[in-house]
Amino acid sequence: MSSPTVTPVVVGVSGSAAGLRAVETAAREAGTRGLPLRLVHALRYRHGVIDQARSAGDLLRQARDIALATTPGLWTTIELIEGDPVTGLLRLSHRAALTVIGDGNLDEHVCLPREATAVQVAARAHGTVQVVRGAAGPLGPVLAGVSGTVTSAPVLERAFEAAAARGVDLHVVHVGEVTHRMRVLEDVIMSRAFAFGVVARLDVTPGDPAAVLRRRARDASLVVVGARGESPYHGLLGSVTQTLLHHARGPVVVVRAPRTAPIRRVAELAGLA
Repeated sequence: MSSPTVTPVVVGVSGSAAGLRAVETAAREAGTRGLPLRLVHALRYRHGVIDQARSAGDLLRQARDIALATTPGLWTTIELIEGDPVTGLLRLSHRAALTVIGDGNLDEHVCLPREATAVQVAARAHGTVQVVRGAAGPLGPVLAGVSGTVTSAPVLERAFEAAAARGVDLHVVHVGEVTHRMRVLEDVIMSRAFAFGVVARLDVTPGDPAAVLRRRARDASLVVVGARGESPYHGLLGSVTQTLLHHARGPVVVVRAPRTAPIRRVAELAGLA
């Protein structure tokens, strides 16, 4: 029985390879954070309702077994919801510490399918979303793409947490010019690196942000980005995040700044230190 006072990690369960890896990822995240795990599968009833429900129940129980094998003793709940999976996951994201979902083989498409469940959830969720690949990704550093606005703060915090948990370096990339606020950001990164015990560096480079981050993501074990860079409110994903969801080899974490947050410049990020 779930507690209304505890924020869970929510994972969308499917029978795909990416869906099962999403369960493992969500179980590790929940265990690290000391949070319960909520395993959810959406079912659109058609003919053969009993058989559909039985298969869905078997899938959820299999997912629970995988979660408990990944993180023994984890507090888990399973839930079968009726209707569209996007609608269900978006509703649950209001109270989720993190929403995890398989990518649905996004890399097999020539163009990013906007209607895909992973894309819709990443674009419209009310919190952070992690999109997981079906195959194991690279074993390299965590890569964080930052814009220098208020969205940089939650992106950096999530990226440092992930790098510390994985025991890897953190590479922070800003595509633009070397400015005073980038020097301030570098000071913030060095301070957080010391606090987390992580080797981190900031690279400021010119070019097209989507192309630069796609290239840097080739060896990254995890990519952390904001939903829309300069526009941290609910809506469609920015071009950089779309590119990384489509082409990054490893999992992608899409961080959304609080909806009520004003857009501040990087000098104000010193509060992270």
